[in-house]
Amino acid sequence: MGIHHGHILRVLRDEGPQSRAALSRRAKLSATTLTHVTAQLLREGYIRENETNGAARVGRPAQAVRLVADAARVAGVHIGAGHVQVAITDLKAEPKAMASFEFDIDSADPDRVVERVAASVAGLAAEIQVDAASLLGVGVGVPGPVDTDRRRALASINVGWRDLPMADKLEHAIGLPVVVEHNVSAMALAESRYGIGRGVPALLYVYVKTGLGAGLVVDGAVFRPGGYGAVELGHIQMTADGALCSCGNTGCLETFVCERTLMNAAGLQGAAPADLIARVERNRPAWDAVTRHLTTALASAVNLLTPDLIVFGGHLGQAPDSLFEKLRADLPPRVMPHMRDVLRIERATFGPAGGALGGAALALDHFFYSGALH
Repeated sequence: MGIHHGHILRVLRDEGPQSRAALSRRAKLSATTLTHVTAQLLREGYIRENETNGAARVGRPAQAVRLVADAARVAGVHIGAGHVQVAITDLKAEPKAMASFEFDIDSADPDRVVERVAASVAGLAAEIQVDAASLLGVGVGVPGPVDTDRRRALASINVGWRDLPMADKLEHAIGLPVVVEHNVSAMALAESRYGIGRGVPALLYVYVKTGLGAGLVVDGAVFRPGGYGAVELGHIQMTADGALCSCGNTGCLETFVCERTLMNAAGLQGAAPADLIARVERNRPAWDAVTRHLTTALASAVNLLTPDLIVFGGHLGQAPDSLFEKLRADLPPRVMPHMRDVLRIERATFGPAGGALGGAALALDHFFYSGALH
């Protein structure tokens, strides 16, 4: 029965309140099965019935079934290169509390990071006055690919982690079930479920901070090539004689479009400003190199993966309108004709909170909307 519970919950999440008749049709369930499933969800408080606001009718008022977003909570975690975000959200990924902390990537002890994540989750739960043990689970976005069971960080280059049993470590520290995903793929999932990508068949999320990462969601599922869940757009080689990349190759896109290179192009030191790419635009040779290489890489990605929507996060999400205007003009002629009128390029919905909400979206998918509770 679990799969039916999950199906009903997903319909209510994505399409809003439904009459029982509409819900039965939409979920393709018999009236008997629907009655059984909704009865259990009503008892558990995950759904509620209210009278519809339609025209007056003779007899018993029609009842609309709706999702109760505050009926449960999950925790979402984003681990980047030296930065961690943590959030507790409701069943629609609305944040109820958030926190963040930094760590030294040159001595990134995973056990210490896990310990601090566990403490952050417990602290946020106390802040919103819920028992941390009542959370449905924790979704963790990690840099780099993960294993097929979504429990291990296989190769997080920028923090030096290899085959790290992240789920086991965090479950031991916090006493909650944990699922792990490539961090930018988790951000893409959040946009697909709850942001600008709702209803979009294929969404490519491109994120620039310390490096350049990408994640792809196709028909509502994270695209996991080879089962490992990472679209390595940042490691497309742009020139053979370019700078050495963190992956060991030379001239990768990430060597041209990453925080360090952008800071150098803008003549800046210290912490990166929110308008970093706008400052790079003042350096025309650097700006031309960034936009040229980014356009070339995106053209390759579109021709290979055919996303309907490209979403920019991190520094790209905070870029000036001029970057979007240039890409919208320069990219279509370089992709296949059938994609030219379809392709959109937009900013991420969730801004700096996108990482933690990506983790929350992952947890919601895995522990709630899958029907796993039943």
